[in-house]
Amino acid sequence: MLRSVVLDDLRLLAVSGPDRVSLLQGQLTQDVTRARADGTVMTGWADPKGRLLFAGHFFTTIAGGEDALALLVPTDLAEAALKRARMYILRAKAAATLLDTPVVGLLGTPPPSAPGQLVRVLGDGQRHLYLAGSAEGHGIDATPGPRALWQLADIAAGIPTVGATTSGEFVPQMVNLDLLDGISFTKGCYTGQEIVARMKYLGRVKRRMLRFSAAGAPPVAGQVLYGERGVVGQVVSAAPATAGCEFLAVIVLDDLPGPFFLDEARHQPVLHLELPYELPR
Repeated sequence: MLRSVVLDDLRLLAVSGPDRVSLLQGQLTQDVTRARADGTVMTGWADPKGRLLFAGHFFTTIAGGEDALALLVPTDLAEAALKRARMYILRAKAAATLLDTPVVGLLGTPPPSAPGQLVRVLGDGQRHLYLAGSAEGHGIDATPGPRALWQLADIAAGIPTVGATTSGEFVPQMVNLDLLDGISFTKGCYTGQEIVARMKYLGRVKRRMLRFSAAGAPPVAGQVLYGERGVVGQVVSAAPATAGCEFLAVIVLDDLPGPFFLDEARHQPVLHLELPYELPR
């Protein structure tokens, strides 16, 4: 069964113009030339200290009748992302804008053709982004689902959501962006590149993003996790599940295997779940 989820908490930041590739090549962790129209790659935008301002799906689209590079960003960071993109344009022949195009998430096998742009999300091939004419009448026969359905799929896939609460908190490797093939270590310089490269070649990643479940309501992004020695981690994203909740959290690897808790009194234990990719130790 095909399910649809209106992703109204996400916006498309589009960069068009002849210099769009060179502009974003100097800002994003991903090799911009890998972007394509029918599938996403992950990328991040870091500050000069190598901390992620946001991370998300990256692909090509059409904006205002022109070819464009598109970043899917949380709505609460959209204006900041637009401002940052325009700050770097200067004399470049490029333009940045936030598109009003509704984005619908599809879970399952989509139809062979659709009136809008269909973009496969990295993973098992069973999820797509659909850029529709309108969220209500997107022209695809699918059963509507709750927002948590897409969030849970992101969590199961180990895909981070860096929103306003956690913007500037994590180096890309901490949220496994390297394991999602979202960092190029060969393309050359970009903002924060020196820090990101140093962590790969000269140091050890001491914190990584793991997947957990717990009873009760989901924790909020930025909430800390506790272990035997106190604070050991921070929640990246969370969603309600059939029983309790699931979430992604960045954890100090030396504190594995736990136990970990959502509260300082250690009354709310969490269960470590598997990710679809292997974490280096």
